[in-house]
Amino acid sequence: MAPSPIEFGLILSLTIRGLFIGDYESLLAVARKAEGMGFHSLWQCDHFFSVNPKAYAEISGKGDPSADAGGDAGPVTLPMLDSWVAISALARDTKTIRLGHLVNCVGYRSPTLLARMGATLDIISGGRFELGIGAGWLEPEYRSYGFPFPKASVRIAQLAEAIQIIRRMWTDAAPTFEGEHFQVKNAYCDPPPLQKPHPPIWVGGEGKKLLAEAARHADGFNSRWLPPEGFTERLQNIAAVCEKAGRNPAEVRPSLMTMVIPDRNEGAAAGERKRFAVVPDSGVIAGPPEACIERLGKYIEAGVRRILVTIPDVDKVPERLELMGREILPAVRAMG
Repeated sequence: MAPSPIEFGLILSLTIRGLFIGDYESLLAVARKAEGMGFHSLWQCDHFFSVNPKAYAEISGKGDPSADAGGDAGPVTLPMLDSWVAISALARDTKTIRLGHLVNCVGYRSPTLLARMGATLDIISGGRFELGIGAGWLEPEYRSYGFPFPKASVRIAQLAEAIQIIRRMWTDAAPTFEGEHFQVKNAYCDPPPLQKPHPPIWVGGEGKKLLAEAARHADGFNSRWLPPEGFTERLQNIAAVCEKAGRNPAEVRPSLMTMVIPDRNEGAAAGERKRFAVVPDSGVIAGPPEACIERLGKYIEAGVRRILVTIPDVDKVPERLELMGREILPAVRAMG
């Protein structure tokens, strides 16, 4: 069997400052450029405010908050567009590129509302919507906006039920579901999504319990910051949990999220990398195009076929997107 084609997605926003675009004109300009370069998809995070890298490390428990993370904390808030409204606008203002969230927090909207919103966006976009959903993690954000923040096991259980409800609403005429956390009866979704049987459902996150629920209910699982050997191990984990759930592992597609800092000046790339010391070295590819191509090639050898990249200040330093789209993507795709 021939290997699957290599797909590159561009992440337009993550909650870490320096990794999101705060105004729509710039967002659209980057989106259209990425579409013209042949990127497969565009992704927005589902967060309401941003955090500086040091705060991200302290809140998430990822990385070293004492490391050089870009100096002063800066202002309390920075402009950050609502993810659903921004993606909906991009559905109108782009033509072929696929659109999704990395990822919707299950606690911010009911699964029935998400199903309705997703179906409508799939229709408006001409069948280009991909649903990314996760258990949620940014507790200060939950507290700030008045959302309950239950323990992780409850959030994961809510996620599993939410995926089942959304899938049923997208495929059944009058779905009913009785769960511990959600109950629906005749939850009509009319009109249904354009894609058949339904838009892809991706789970993003970490941990064995989350992976197990993705293997049972989702179409794909996104992992972040893994080295090539870590991705190989993740493939083995997916196969094992799918087998336990009685599912073909080929039905659960894996994807990888990584940071890429392309710059012909190796020193400049290394300096930019220091701004994001909270991201582990395994999750950063920085340097001249040939070095980025070589590192990404290791992932292709490890079995990666979908790579979602975040590029620091992608709207403010357009040369990075140019190098990524014009030189790196074609070379890496050829490896596949």
